[in-house]
Amino acid sequence: MAQNYPSDPNNGAYASSSAVPSSGPGNSGATPDSSLASSAQPNAAGGSSSGQFVATPSSNKSTQEGENVRHRRLSSGVMLSAGRYQIDRLIAAGGMGAVYKAIDTRFKRPCAVKEMLDEFHNESERNQAVEWFSREATLLLDLNHPCIPRVRDFFMEEGRHYLVMDFIEGRTLGDILEQDGKVAGVNGAHGIEEARARSWAQQVCSVLGYLHRQNPPIIFRDLKPSNIMVTGRDEIKLIDFGIARTFQSQRQATIIMTIGYAPPEQLHGMPEPRSDLYALGATLHRLLTHHDAVNNKPSIFSFPPVRTLRPDISPAFEQVLMKALAPALEQRWPNAMEMERALMNLPPISAVPPAMLPNLPGGAAPRPVNPATPSSAFPRSGTPSTPVSPTPAPGTGPQSGTGPHQGTGPSTHTTTGPAGPHIAAALAHLAGGRIEPAHAAVMQAFGLEPNNALVHKIFGQVFARRVPPQIDYAIRAYNRSLSLNPEDAETHKLVGDVSLFLRQQPLQAIPAYIQSLRLKPEDFETHQRLGQCYDKTGQLDAALREYQEAAHLAPKQPPQPAVHYALGQLAMRMNRFAVAEQAFVQVLVINPADHQTRFLLSQVYEHENKFEDAFRECSYVIGPLGANPAVQQMYQRLRNRLGR
Repeated sequence: MAQNYPSDPNNGAYASSSAVPSSGPGNSGATPDSSLASSAQPNAAGGSSSGQFVATPSSNKSTQEGENVRHRRLSSGVMLSAGRYQIDRLIAAGGMGAVYKAIDTRFKRPCAVKEMLDEFHNESERNQAVEWFSREATLLLDLNHPCIPRVRDFFMEEGRHYLVMDFIEGRTLGDILEQDGKVAGVNGAHGIEEARARSWAQQVCSVLGYLHRQNPPIIFRDLKPSNIMVTGRDEIKLIDFGIARTFQSQRQATIIMTIGYAPPEQLHGMPEPRSDLYALGATLHRLLTHHDAVNNKPSIFSFPPVRTLRPDISPAFEQVLMKALAPALEQRWPNAMEMERALMNLPPISAVPPAMLPNLPGGAAPRPVNPATPSSAFPRSGTPSTPVSPTPAPGTGPQSGTGPHQGTGPSTHTTTGPAGPHIAAALAHLAGGRIEPAHAAVMQAFGLEPNNALVHKIFGQVFARRVPPQIDYAIRAYNRSLSLNPEDAETHKLVGDVSLFLRQQPLQAIPAYIQSLRLKPEDFETHQRLGQCYDKTGQLDAALREYQEAAHLAPKQPPQPAVHYALGQLAMRMNRFAVAEQAFVQVLVINPADHQTRFLLSQVYEHENKFEDAFRECSYVIGPLGANPAVQQMYQRLRNRLGR
């Protein structure tokens, strides 16, 4: 597992008039993710402008202190706080402290234990470090946001301060950029997909808006890829609040920043809420391009437009990002809420960067493919059915309208012609999961009506449902069908289904589903699948709209709980709790025995501060779901809050 906290959990920097590069552990002094904390201006002659500076008399002292610290790391099995926290392993270490994965023995759940060592040779340094550590604990204790790890405990033991927090399983954005940033640009640029960047940007705006709305506002001051974690569900978590400060407590004498991510006003010790938006813009620029800000010209605050390095990025997204990067405060977004709104209103992404398209066999040019699954071709779960059937040799079926059976008669898409009985037989076989008999029947139909669009559609369904699926043949058959009958909404939907369920490329499915809905806007399944595509590609607001439309259009009989459940889950992730509540209630109307949905509803009620409702719903599931520690923990928490 990748580290889920910065290499120096306490940010390893003190305000002082003598700042020198640190050679302590984790401080390379050569990356733009390094920190600057000094009351003096950075020394331009000191090498890279992105070097890390800490206030220690010499780099030898920092190294020496790091050596002493290494001998005092906690070992596996050590118990803290009267036996409540059992150390599992070290996950991050720096010169002043460490972060461990531990087990909370009371709740039998993992947690993160952040440790600050009390080994300072200078009393002012010690006081500054203790102040920062205590301020982080105090800040986090008062905050409640899904993107901020919760603080569980704060204590001192044997001269060391400890902070116990949620354990976040995931990777930093810096790690993701290095491991997953494969979309190629120009001049060596490369980075992550726009859809993921949009999703992360919206989530960061949400949490920054929350911080900036506190009284007084809280400024994070060190937003950068290494301080943003991403979970396995692509949800972000801000980590390392060690230098976050309230706006009213800012003092010009202290400069705390990371060169390349901090705006000009922070260089002069005057950060304000819009400074965090600049840092978010710089973070997004880095994630999309891998461009190092130290190469900016004529100054470090002059970022090149994103599309000069990544032409595949949409112009609208570039405008949002570059506005955040304006050096002048008044030219940036006025607040995080406005930037978030702009991101939410971006047009959906409907194209795939060329570098992300699959290479098809035989040297064929990449064709847009689309993700989703037709009810007539695949089961509701999205996995193809598995009838036993031989894989046909190439040529056993129509190939894009060519071959000896290419007819000259008019195009049709009905069952009233001479091939009608064979078409009906093929459809009956498909409905019964008999794939090879369906193929035999549609071959007979093709011999009689080679220009019947319905025949080619059935060929596509046969090829898609074979084991293994013949995806290229299916797409060719569907495309041939659409060339004969371009107004068939279901065939466009089937094209989308191939990508969603077989190719697992939801971004490429979007145009097909949009076209299908243009022709048949009342199809709730297509809205649902388009919502899945937007959801999987991080376009959450567009996904929410499609799920809501699907829920609105879904028939009452048979009931469609999956539509409402998907809507509730997404709304909950987006903190749209009123929408989530309504959706989960609808699921329970359909199936009152759905305990998992009832537990989710109890969580929604808790977020809405409807504690009586939350306790009622949690009480219903404490029996059937009592083995789940999260249920137990929530039940006890609500009991304590309500004094039960």
